[in-house]
Amino acid sequence: MYRRVRNAVAEAYDPDPRAATIVAMGSAFLLFSLLSYPDGSSPYYLFGLVVAVFSLVVSVAMLAVEKLR
Repeated sequence: MYRRVRNAVAEAYDPDPRAATIVAMGSAFLLFSLLSYPDGSSPYYLFGLVVAVFSLVVSVAMLAVEKLR
């Protein structure tokens, strides 16, 4: 099941490892800067935090799929 899903995702998307690396570095920097000055009461802060974590996870997953190919 895992291999089937992995192959389906790999066929559907043809990610560029350089682009995924740039997105990972940018979102890691954004996450670091957001966590340096936490403000949990602001909805904009929470939205930025969720977007930074999501983009970091997706770019790392794309790089992992590329390495497994």
